[in-house]
Amino acid sequence: MSIELLSNNTAEVFHAFSSQPHWDKVEREEGIKNILTKIREDVGSHEEYLEALLRNVTFQYANTNTAISFFAQCIEEEQFFPLEIFHSLMVDVPKQVQETNFLAENMPRFQQLVYQGSDIKEQVIHAEGVFFHTKLVNDLLVEFIGTFLQPDNRDFMVNFMEYSTKVVIDTVMNLCQTYANHIIEELNAIHSAR
Repeated sequence: MSIELLSNNTAEVFHAFSSQPHWDKVEREEGIKNILTKIREDVGSHEEYLEALLRNVTFQYANTNTAISFFAQCIEEEQFFPLEIFHSLMVDVPKQVQETNFLAENMPRFQQLVYQGSDIKEQVIHAEGVFFHTKLVNDLLVEFIGTFLQPDNRDFMVNFMEYSTKVVIDTVMNLCQTYANHIIEELNAIHSAR
């Protein structure tokens, strides 16, 4: 199969699950805003909020890396592991992050990405946007892998195993980024129309 066919098949999967009611962009936005509100309520200042956002962006990175590693193993071994194993692995990420030095080791890598702006207010707005995007990308990836693992989808999904792991991961992550950007653009258009 061609890379173009892989891209089209991947886009077809994204379109199918993103059309489901639980992927309503406004509801998804509200869910992420609720997370941001909780983070904000748990701190005492803009500086603490900014650092909490940095921690949460770094945590999303841990989630994404875990999901990518699992998905890569599926492709490499040409195996559909049970969905329960994937869910268990993802549920275990917070514990693994707490038991290791992951945040301390990785937060510095994300500071430049998260801490942008001429003053603290601009930095907070930018950091919220980075968190929002990172969370959407992670949610899209997790949803794609869940769809990939569904027994009813295996006849179609087996086609992904005809490609190298790197090509599949790159294609899926590219579409996660594209769909996240598209969702954000649509939400911005909705807000600017109000």
